Amino acid sequence: MEQVYVSLDPNEYHVLHPRPAYLIVTSDREGRLNVMAASWVMPVNDEPFILSLALDKETKTYQNLLEVGEFTVNVMGEEHAGLVYQAGSLSGKSVDKWKLLRLEPAPSKFVKPPGVKGSYGFVECRVERMIDVESVALVLARSLAVHVRQDLYEKYSWNLGRARILMHMRGRVFVGPGKVTVVPKT
Repeated sequence: MEQVYVSLDPNEYHVLHPRPAYLIVTSDREGRLNVMAASWVMPVNDEPFILSLALDKETKTYQNLLEVGEFTVNVMGEEHAGLVYQAGSLSGKSVDKWKLLRLEPAPSKFVKPPGVKGSYGFVECRVERMIDVESVALVLARSLAVHVRQDLYEKYSWNLGRARILMHMRGRVFVGPGKVTVVPKT
């Protein structure tokens, strides 16, 4: 059967979804915590581990990163879909999301913002630089520490039979990992 392609609007970025849905935790100068949902996060270098985060410049998270320059990236599971959706639907400028969502801190070793207790794991990050891209800042950050739940992570990888990593499609639609395919050596 012949493959047929259709053209979409060139701004249809959802063609690159689903993507893992994370919670980003920041703090302001006074130590007040904020949390936001983000799926536009990716590693850009492995040694040292540098990651990028695309962040709207109108957010409380962006403001906190300008002030403090540290954050955690929290890996969430399917059971956290409602929490992640709520964190992404509210503005930290108008409400204390940390308190409203009843989040508990998981202690960090090197940065002020904590991880989220109950997450699958979290990465402690320090901002290296920010690049303006239209209405977004591309944040490049260095990993200072990585913490994972021992029961969900094996050497170099999540155990996807137990760690049901939350993926965001669009709006209220989330999915989990499906079948794992391992390509044989040739």
